[in-house]
Amino acid sequence: MLSKYKYVLFIFLFSLFGLGYIFSFYASESKLGISPKSTPYDDIEKKQLLGKISYKQDKNFSAVEEAYCTKPSYLLKEVYQNFKKMHDAAKKEGVKLVIVSGTRNFEEQKSIWDRKFQANIKTLDTIACIKKILLFSSMPSTSRHHWGTDIDLINLNNSYFEKGQGLKEYTWLKNNAAKFGFCQVYDDKKLTNRTGYELEKWHWSYLPTAKLFLKQYKEKITYKDINNFIGSTYASNKKIDMIHNFVAGIAKDCQ
Repeated sequence: MLSKYKYVLFIFLFSLFGLGYIFSFYASESKLGISPKSTPYDDIEKKQLLGKISYKQDKNFSAVEEAYCTKPSYLLKEVYQNFKKMHDAAKKEGVKLVIVSGTRNFEEQKSIWDRKFQANIKTLDTIACIKKILLFSSMPSTSRHHWGTDIDLINLNNSYFEKGQGLKEYTWLKNNAAKFGFCQVYDDKKLTNRTGYELEKWHWSYLPTAKLFLKQYKEKITYKDINNFIGSTYASNKKIDMIHNFVAGIAKDCQ
């Protein structure tokens, strides 16, 4: 019925106004209640938001070629394509952008979390232990790396980017990454009053897609969904408040 309706409407409008009007009409056809084309992210499943996926077998993901990463990595296809454009533009100016970490699913994040928890709980109480880990690492089910939209670039130490080649690379990213859709989500919270993780000059997010994931994460995920790892019951603790302080604790420019 919709196809027949559009055909009849096209003929009618063409006879009255010509093509120019028709193009502008269809650009705003949602006003008539006609739905735009769907995307893979119109209704993201909880398991995707929580990282409970097998991204290597997911048709929406691509393996990153060796020339662009330091270890086997995967990203959502559109994220990877735009990273390659950014990489090539940077290369022309003497800057080499290389991915040191891409997508991590729940189990991979859990492995990192459990290892750090076991190491720190020996000398700290549970809250202090969790806070120390959360300086730079996410609880499983709360990491942006679950989504396939975020990448860690070049070096995982802020000090690397303070001088020499590292400073050149970071300056280029600050000046140009937004042209390709990327944003540094964890800026210096001491200056911006942001909550959550510490400054991460290496962590960049592809906003056109990441914004859709973050919006639906806030709408669909509750603390009941954050479970099955050491310390998970503390996610909702007022001193932690993972969803509000950490998942939503990103730079204003990236919101």
